Amino acid sequence: AAWSQQEGSNHRITTAVYTDTKLTIDGNLDEPAWQTAQVISDFTQREPDEGAALTERTEVRVLYNNEFLYIGAYCHDRMPNRVIINDIRRDFNFQDQDYFGIMLDTFNDDRNGYFFGTTVAGNQHDVQFSNGGRTQNLNWDGVWYSEGRRVEDGYLLEVAIPFSSLRFSKNKQQIWGFQLIRRIRRRDEVGFWAPLARNYNGINGVAFAGELRGIENVEPGRNLQVKPYALAGVQHLASRKKDVEAVGLALLPADAGKWAGDGAGFDVKYGVTTGLTLDLTLNTDFSQVEADAQQVNLTRFPLFFAEKREFFLENSGIFQFGSLRNDEALLFHSRTIGLADGQPIPILGGARVTGRAGPYYLGVLNMQTRSENDNPATNFTVTRLRRNILGNSDLGVMFLNRRSSLPDDQNRAYGADGNFLFFRNKLRISGGLARTDSPTRSGDDRLGKFEGEFQTQLVRVESSYVDIGKNFSPKMGFVRRPGRRILRNVFELRPHLSSSSHLGRYVRNFNWFTESRHDLLSTGRTETKYMLNRLRVEFQNSSVLAAQYATNFERLLDSFEVSEGVKLRAGDYSFNESKVWYTTDRSKFISGDLEWLWADFYSGKRTELTLDLKVRPNYRFSTSVNYERNDIDLSEGAFTTDLVGVRVDYSFNPKMFLNAFIQYNSEADQILSNIRFRLIHRPLSDIYLVYNDLHDRKLQTTDWSLTLKYTRLFSF
Repeated sequence: AAWSQQEGSNHRITTAVYTDTKLTIDGNLDEPAWQTAQVISDFTQREPDEGAALTERTEVRVLYNNEFLYIGAYCHDRMPNRVIINDIRRDFNFQDQDYFGIMLDTFNDDRNGYFFGTTVAGNQHDVQFSNGGRTQNLNWDGVWYSEGRRVEDGYLLEVAIPFSSLRFSKNKQQIWGFQLIRRIRRRDEVGFWAPLARNYNGINGVAFAGELRGIENVEPGRNLQVKPYALAGVQHLASRKKDVEAVGLALLPADAGKWAGDGAGFDVKYGVTTGLTLDLTLNTDFSQVEADAQQVNLTRFPLFFAEKREFFLENSGIFQFGSLRNDEALLFHSRTIGLADGQPIPILGGARVTGRAGPYYLGVLNMQTRSENDNPATNFTVTRLRRNILGNSDLGVMFLNRRSSLPDDQNRAYGADGNFLFFRNKLRISGGLARTDSPTRSGDDRLGKFEGEFQTQLVRVESSYVDIGKNFSPKMGFVRRPGRRILRNVFELRPHLSSSSHLGRYVRNFNWFTESRHDLLSTGRTETKYMLNRLRVEFQNSSVLAAQYATNFERLLDSFEVSEGVKLRAGDYSFNESKVWYTTDRSKFISGDLEWLWADFYSGKRTELTLDLKVRPNYRFSTSVNYERNDIDLSEGAFTTDLVGVRVDYSFNPKMFLNAFIQYNSEADQILSNIRFRLIHRPLSDIYLVYNDLHDRKLQTTDWSLTLKYTRLFSF
């Protein structure tokens, strides 16, 4: 076997070898074709000793035929019985166990691509990423195949990725960005084929990937995929409280207490060109999506809840606008479609076109909801265009339109933005300008977002400015505080210790983090101001000890009810806050976090205790308990909040899972349960059985639903 080539000190190149046979994916690597492939074995550490050779030899081979890209890995290990496997579910947490990963930048543009990770159990974790790896869709699921097998000196892995699952150029000869990753968890060791500095986590270091060459005369996925579903269920609706945000109960459009078996719909995916994909959806259903984790809101501003629905997550990176790290004002947030007060609104259907055409990235989305209770039928349209410039930078424009069936109920938003990366991504400058147009609001409807960041392995400096007009109101977006100007600065010092030093035998790194924030009203008066300092110590076993201290100033222009019956008076408040926490090694049988906060809080005092305990006796079963308690004593009154979450996960095998998630929120005075059974009977084809219920504090059930959903993917 030949060694992979290397250009310069860091740039790695390897070649895929063609085979005219279709390999059996069984984890054996015993087909003769594997012996014809080049051997990749020169892995270097990113953690704990950057630049050193990986302590266990890893041999990787790459083959392809007209249908598949094949990767075979021989992960040697002198102590194979200590290879850690903690989770065999799809999209497992690869930070907690040994795993092997493959990253493909199929357009070789240092911006977009795919990550495929697997373990000796053959289970899968896949990610679709964009914006240089800074936007990662962890919920994306592709069609690919993997198997693993233990051997006496390590383990073998065999992976097959269909070209139909990927998007790439129509060039006869392909050159892809290519990176290989291996984690040896018992040493908390991470190695890469193309060397990567520790200030990158792997995916966001796509610009430093090597190259995969040799692939010729293959076609990207232009096949037609149709995924119909059938849905049946029964439910009882005694109460639909509007004051519970982001409950996310998957309630059916059926009469209370009756079995409904007429739910059906489908999704269609078609490759319009080699780079553009058309998605169609009819009677879109998200009944299998897990309920949101409850939050306690002690502020006067709305909480932010992330998108969880698969249809909106796929290719979502192209719809990002301006700075990627600031959720104070989002021009587009897909949770505004098909959800109101955390409850589902039926989606009749929609269409989406996303992808790349030359130097342009295009995203067009149109969705239609039907009327439901007090929510009128509404149409949502998003158009996004971005153009690559200066290598790894881009400029873009965006237009959004929301129109309901009610007269004069229309909202438009439009803007332009840019993201610029220099010095191999060390310097990042991004920003955007936008406006909204609504019949009920005019003037002072602007948004300006600007952010700059410079980072090396030792330091990171960041500064951002957001200017939100009082009437800026994107009905398809999210705004936490309209009518504000927000200035934020960050300085981070992160020295790394050599494991050969005396202190480095126990401590991996220190992190000193300083953040300042200043919020100004449109009048120029200060509304919020704080300064935070935090010291974080990570030990060699990946446990963490941290402490922070913050000073706060808040100006309340109006009184607000922080809890039922407790109303804070308008005025100026200054208070300090201290917090300490400890996180144990997550790969152990028992792990957890313990946090304690004590602080001044407006006119009184606040203490918060957070406990997160996880027990994982084997890779099939795990259970965790999260408890958060706030004790608040104000001159206006005292109150306590409790937030409890219990999660149980059981994996029968890598394709069949049972999950239960139970939450109690004392502020909402409710107990939420979400129990899901999932069987992957074919790639991207599932059977779900989902039970949701809502109890009051007396354990009396108010709402419940039981849903059975069947999906099947057909490829043509």
